[in-house]
Amino acid sequence: MKTLLTGKNILVVDDEDLLREILVEDLTSAGASVSDTSNGTLAFDLLQKQKFDAVVTDIRMPGGNGIKLIQNINLHFKDNKPKIFVCSGYNDVSLDETEALSVSFTFDKPFDRETFIRTLAKCLKDSD
Repeated sequence: MKTLLTGKNILVVDDEDLLREILVEDLTSAGASVSDTSNGTLAFDLLQKQKFDAVVTDIRMPGGNGIKLIQNINLHFKDNKPKIFVCSGYNDVSLDETEALSVSFTFDKPFDRETFIRTLAKCLKDSD
């Protein structure tokens, strides 16, 4: 698993500090370069300054939720748009909604971390 995400730049967006730290550690261990932030507003600021291959975002967050972040990504990044992965502990969005928002994959919390890494790697490889 140490090289599954080598060369990939990933942004993790979650207001739960512990989960965000775990995801950063797991993604880094899989070879990715990882940035993180606690809400969608701060994430969108980072996206405007740096290119990311993927964004892993929660939906419910104070200070800028994941839906608004995804809508902003879809609106402002026509070319070189990052793949979007949603991690949520609630039934915040339906499968139809995530498809309409061009979400690559949705993970329900809690999720298996190894499956999470492998799924990201497969989706990112398929887009190369």
